[in-house]
Amino acid sequence: MQPDNRFLDDLSQTSVRVEPALTLESPDAASWDADCDVLVVGVGLAGVCAALRAAEDSNLQVMAIDRGLGGGASQLSGGVIYMGGGTRAQQEAGVEDTPENMAEYLTYETGDIVRGDTVRRYAEASSGFQDWLEKYGARFGGPMTEEKTSYPNDASLYYSGNELTVPGRERAKPAARGHRAKPAAGGEPKKLSGEYLLPPLIASMEARPNVRFMRHTRATRLITDADGAVIGIEVQTISQGAAAWRHGMAMKLCNNIVAASLGLTSKLYGAIVGIEAGAKPLRIRVRKGVVLSAGGFTHNRPMMAKTALPSYQNSHPLGTIADDGSGIKLGMSVGARTDLLDRISAWKFVYPAESWVRSCSVGPDGERLVGEEYYGARTGDAVFQKGGGKGWLIMDEPIQQMVREEIASMKKMLFQKIQFRATQKDYTVSAPTIEELAQRLGLPPEKVKATVEAYNGHIDRGEPDPLGKSEKYRRPIRTGPFYATDIGAALKLSPIPALTMGGLVVDEDTGQVLSAEGGVVPGLYAAGRTAVGICSNYYVSGLSLGDCVWSGMRAAEAIKGNGGAAALVAGQ
Repeated sequence: MQPDNRFLDDLSQTSVRVEPALTLESPDAASWDADCDVLVVGVGLAGVCAALRAAEDSNLQVMAIDRGLGGGASQLSGGVIYMGGGTRAQQEAGVEDTPENMAEYLTYETGDIVRGDTVRRYAEASSGFQDWLEKYGARFGGPMTEEKTSYPNDASLYYSGNELTVPGRERAKPAARGHRAKPAAGGEPKKLSGEYLLPPLIASMEARPNVRFMRHTRATRLITDADGAVIGIEVQTISQGAAAWRHGMAMKLCNNIVAASLGLTSKLYGAIVGIEAGAKPLRIRVRKGVVLSAGGFTHNRPMMAKTALPSYQNSHPLGTIADDGSGIKLGMSVGARTDLLDRISAWKFVYPAESWVRSCSVGPDGERLVGEEYYGARTGDAVFQKGGGKGWLIMDEPIQQMVREEIASMKKMLFQKIQFRATQKDYTVSAPTIEELAQRLGLPPEKVKATVEAYNGHIDRGEPDPLGKSEKYRRPIRTGPFYATDIGAALKLSPIPALTMGGLVVDEDTGQVLSAEGGVVPGLYAAGRTAVGICSNYYVSGLSLGDCVWSGMRAAEAIKGNGGAAALVAGQ
């Protein structure tokens, strides 16, 4: 296998430097510091699911390593898992869904990124995700909401994608499949639910007698035998004690909005790198398989600059500093195939307030930008790929008044309060006419006027919206003053978060990493955002975490010899 080292030297300030793979001619004669059957690199949702599933076989010794405290981008997320086909939460809420119905909808989002039978298997397996995750301490259930929202503050089951849009309804019967993780029984949801999802799963993993979890540990090099099979890994680890405590605190504070607003991020980065300089090297032998589940590379902007459009540099990295591409680079170092490294999921929600959906979006050329009803990933995609990072919502006084009233009546989390206040006060401008509004924005006045008139004309003539907006959200924009709300990438208090969607290409039945030269890389598997997966075409809320569950479990089942995806149908 020829290694692919194109990106090994594309490093951010905090990136882990991945070394070319080490080949051992006589592994049995080499010196090893530890050994295990299965080793998991990165303990976000994909990693913890891989470790838990592998550890269900008590004959296997499992090791899991994480650069930080564990949890990764999954713990920072909204904690929503896209699952359906008849989950217990769906049944209790009276939601009718089948794996076939779910698969029909998901083929609209996944396109040709994965095979049709992979989508069907995912849909079938997802109906059992809730029961499996709850066995290890996670909680899901109702209530359900019909509200169009990017994140439900008072509900735990909702329409998290494009199920209710015109194209979504044409393909499948709409069903709520966004399952938001819940706090412990009797608790009120007061934070993003990734904080409710990951800690109990990690605690359950650590409680398994055949699992060893090493925090503050970075993977730096894979080890192969003479035939190219992955048989081990080299890591750098910080011993438990004061250094580990400081490292953990710095890693945690890096993702704190208060620390970021005080300009402390760069100092924290420096502290992390300084502490890691004293880490101890270890060489671990792995008998059955290494699972790379170390996230994507949204925190490695030099690597992103080499793969994605320049406009994405203005997106906000959603993840931890460990989302630096090191997992992908480890695979490349042993000749793994990669794909879709240019694919970024950037989310700009124009709801809530739901009334914003009634507006008409425009890009810097004055043309309509996107169907305003669509899920935020499609809006973000349009902002970056069509608008070069810029976009606005155009509305009139009646729509703006609806927005004001809706925001005033909403129950909001702190981050939503900050964003709504900034959006209305700092990122919205008004003018008596559409032309004057366009001039204030630096847009071509006649083009913006023509776009709004065309938008109104389709409504007046009773014609379907050209971009597929549902009738309930269509309203002519005629009564001044007129308003423009900025939905671009350069808004400090309303940023556009982004995840990378591409990575290592895997066998869709087993999760085993494919070789660029053909065949597989023996002993190597990938899961979550380190791999190309279900969500790598168009993202909807919960689909990345759903793919983490699916791909983590799939890799474990393949390593155990149970056939990978074939073992993940409901009830197995």
